[in-house]
Amino acid sequence: MRRIIALTLGLALLAMAGCASLSPFPKSIHSTPPSQRDTPVVQPTTDPKTRPYTVLGRTYYPLISAHGYDEVGHASWYGKDFHGKPTANGQIYDMYGISAAHKLLPLGTRVRVTNLENGRVLTLIINDRGPFVDGRIIDLSYGAARHLGTVERGVVRVRVEAIDTVPSTATQLAGSAIKYYHVRVGAFAVRANADRVHRQLVESGYPEARVSMEERNGTVLHVVQAGSFVSRDKAEAVLAQLKRSFPTSYIVS
Repeated sequence: MRRIIALTLGLALLAMAGCASLSPFPKSIHSTPPSQRDTPVVQPTTDPKTRPYTVLGRTYYPLISAHGYDEVGHASWYGKDFHGKPTANGQIYDMYGISAAHKLLPLGTRVRVTNLENGRVLTLIINDRGPFVDGRIIDLSYGAARHLGTVERGVVRVRVEAIDTVPSTATQLAGSAIKYYHVRVGAFAVRANADRVHRQLVESGYPEARVSMEERNGTVLHVVQAGSFVSRDKAEAVLAQLKRSFPTSYIVS
């Protein structure tokens, strides 16, 4: 990997805490204790909305475009530990406001979040990074969590859909100039089967594994992906590893 000068950005990281309360300043559902939070190292690019960053020794490369993003997974929420502090896009975090953190979506992306356990739906803006814990795809502000009815549960299953998005400029101009290679493990009509495979992938060292939904010939399928990669070689390497346990895995672009 090419050497990049690391710059420090005061992003607030998410730390694992206990179950939430309804006090004026409730605790948060985070990935690591506050005392162990690391400072993300942000690496320079031309667009701050998609700037790569490093957290706890791992570098994340945000998507160039949110176009077509549709993911199902678990949501947590964060509150007083970060209230009044800067978010990844420089705004001051308001725990009572409606916003969310995501590891890979471009900052400023507008998403529709559906609580799959009670059917509540909320539209909000991604303005922060996180959650940095395996198996979670989005970290809601306390205010957003209250609207969706997730505060007391802490972690719930949600669907996150990017809305009002268009393909990236480079993709529109060059077609396949920017092509992502997705390593698919399988498509399942039964949600429980997809969840089981997703859990196996996360436990096997694929924290970016995801479950999305597709409709084929009138049938809703739950598609499990181990990850998405700009490099075909990287996707092939991951596929080779997965073939041992999931022989029907394949690459799509």
